[in-house]
This record gives sequence, C-alpha cells and structure tokens, in this order.
Amino acid sequence: MSHIPSSAMPHAGPTENSLETQDSASPSLAERAGKIAEKARDNLTEKARGNPKTAIAAGAAVVAGAIAAAAIPIVRARKKSTDKAAAGRAKKKSGS
Repeated sequence: MSHIPSSAMPHAGPTENSLETQDSASPSLAERAGKIAEKARDNLTEKARGNPKTAIAAGAAVVAGAIAAAAIPIVRARKKSTDKAAAGRAKKKSGS
C-alpha cells in the first residue's frame, strides 16, 4: 500500500481559514436542538388550535400513560411483597 504525503495534496485537508469560518458559522448542538424544539412547539400549537378536541384527547392519553408508568413499579412491589408473604405462609403450613 502506498503512502501519499499530505504535502503532495494540499487541497485534501482543511485550511485554517475554512476551520475558522466553519466554527463561527455553524450553530452549536444546543442551538440547533432549541430551534427544532421551537419549530415543533409552534407546529403543535397551530394544530391544537385547529383541532382542540383532538389535542385534549392526546393530552389525556399522555397523562394516562404517565400515570400508568408511575403505577407499574408500585404494582410490582406490592406483588412481590404479596408473593413473599404467601410463600412464608406456605412454608409455615408445610413445616407444622
């Protein structure tokens, strides 16, 4: 495999000028994310104004999902404690 020195192809790498303009011209990741979020919020606001019943239904679905997500660990913890208690009672009955 051959090796071509970078001095042989000066156009292949970035120049100092292009790096400076690229850094100052391109927005940061946070700025780009903020712009995307702002556009999404504006679009959702417009759609919600056009279809208020749909927006209410979607909001209710999101709230129901959040409640269900919060309830799952509680239900699992209660089930584990119930299973342990039942197992303890079964051991006592068989051991007597």
